[in-house]
Amino acid sequence: MFCPKCGTKNIENARFCSQCGHSYTRYQQRNRWWLTGIILTFLLMSGIFIYAFVLDKEQTKETIQTPVEKIAESTKLEDEKEASATTSPNVTQKKSTTEQKVPSPQTSTEKDKKEIIRETQTKVYTILTEDSLGSGFLFQDNGAVVTNAHVVAGYIDVILRDQDGREMNGKVIGISNQYDVALIEVQNLKGTSPLEMEMKESEVGTEVIALGSPQGLENTASIGYLTGLDRSFESEFQYENVYQIDAQVSPGSSGGPLLDGKTGKVIGINSALLTSDESIAFSIPIYTMTDLLTNWSQSPMDENEVASTFNYYNEASVYDEYAEEEEDTYDVPYDEASLANFIINFRGNYETALRDEDFGYIEDQLLYDSQAYYEMANYLDEISGQGMVFKFTLNDVTHIDMQTDQAIVSTYEVFDFMNAAGEWSMYERIKDYYVVTDEYGDYKIKHIEIYQ
Repeated sequence: MFCPKCGTKNIENARFCSQCGHSYTRYQQRNRWWLTGIILTFLLMSGIFIYAFVLDKEQTKETIQTPVEKIAESTKLEDEKEASATTSPNVTQKKSTTEQKVPSPQTSTEKDKKEIIRETQTKVYTILTEDSLGSGFLFQDNGAVVTNAHVVAGYIDVILRDQDGREMNGKVIGISNQYDVALIEVQNLKGTSPLEMEMKESEVGTEVIALGSPQGLENTASIGYLTGLDRSFESEFQYENVYQIDAQVSPGSSGGPLLDGKTGKVIGINSALLTSDESIAFSIPIYTMTDLLTNWSQSPMDENEVASTFNYYNEASVYDEYAEEEEDTYDVPYDEASLANFIINFRGNYETALRDEDFGYIEDQLLYDSQAYYEMANYLDEISGQGMVFKFTLNDVTHIDMQTDQAIVSTYEVFDFMNAAGEWSMYERIKDYYVVTDEYGDYKIKHIEIYQ
């Protein structure tokens, strides 16, 4: 090392200069204190900087946390109040009352369709007479059931069957030969809550549900739309300002209810089907018939009034005695030649209906809503599209039994049949055709009995 005073080179770690005697110890101590001062200054400045940074961060944190803590405190107070409410009977009652006032989305006036159908089916009935089948629904809690007049025309006592298959006796207490409506009293249904009626006109586009027993298929529901208003026409009855619908209905649906698809209220009585286009049906608006139905319910027609409305009687009624008195002078509307020709003509049309798979060829020769009507319609529907072939080779009328209210035409029939697999067979049948006359005097088949 060199002496800072004279520049003489000395040995390492010498304490004094060998030339001039300068002390190295004081120089090293002075340098050490100077270095120590620099370090202390640096540490002091660093501490001040760190302190300032940390203080600023703490202040920011305090500023941010203050509202959060207030919110937490508020929440805590609410929780404490709620906990207190659960232990206080008075507060609990008040809270329950408040909750009941808040409407729930499920308490809307609109109902689920499955719920509507399920509830309504318990109050829709299949109506049976000796030669017809239709539908009806509970109108009032006194056991009054609404149906179509054409379903029960000519009958006083009828049978009703509910969705569980239980049968009940009913009595017609109101019927019109102008409007296609009738009212049945059912003692077993007294005290049962009826379906709710819609007392104003529905709008085009309303979604609807038709219930009944189409083709004898009980408890059937179909969904569609109200497609027209104010439709008027005449057939056997006068239909004025009725609803047009596209919901699927068929013979047997007559008298069943038409429901609003959202509220479940009855808006109509399913009554007629356009035979040329089965996608179009008609329903009598219930609000137009309510006064008439209510009047019958409050002041029932007597049996004589009911029976005389269509000028023929239920054999089981109290008018059997009157009918017996008239039997001697009764003009039988049947003769053997015309009956035989009617049945032979029907068989020819039936062969065409089978070939073309078209029920329309025989529909006019069958009594509407009768057992024969349903069976023929269902059979043609079942074999449709299967490629079956029928060839009638013999159709002889063997006997005719003319009775007061019907004629039974017996036949012996032979036909060849090819099934869907292309296999041919020959069949022989003995059949009884039960024939009645309608209000116009035309022959109609109401039932066919087959003997193998």
